[in-house]
Amino acid sequence: MAMSLPMKRAKEAAPIPTRFGAEEVERMDRARAVLGLPSRSAFIRAAVLERIEAVEQTKIVEVRDVSEKEAMRLMDEYLQRHPGVHQVDEIADELGIELRVAFAAAKTLIDRGRARAKGG
Repeated sequence: MAMSLPMKRAKEAAPIPTRFGAEEVERMDRARAVLGLPSRSAFIRAAVLERIEAVEQTKIVEVRDVSEKEAMRLMDEYLQRHPGVHQVDEIADELGIELRVAFAAAKTLIDRGRARAKGG
């Protein structure tokens, strides 16, 4: 059974020339046929748009070089502003703290009674 993907045509299309090897073209033709797309161009367009969507949904985490003491301060402030249950790795991502430092800071915050371990 062939399936078709909805295709949106750009109002103003810009041709983007590219080259593929013979084996790549054969693979593309097989995949295009499976998807029921009318042409190689339609297949390439669908593949590129799918890849763009994936990149746009990817979260990039920038990690800053902070000390454990600074990480404790940042994490404590974060927990004050965002009450509830949080995973250490999610806080680290949000604050840009290296995981090793974040887990050490979390342990210290728990030991000092500034945070609780889940279930604790």
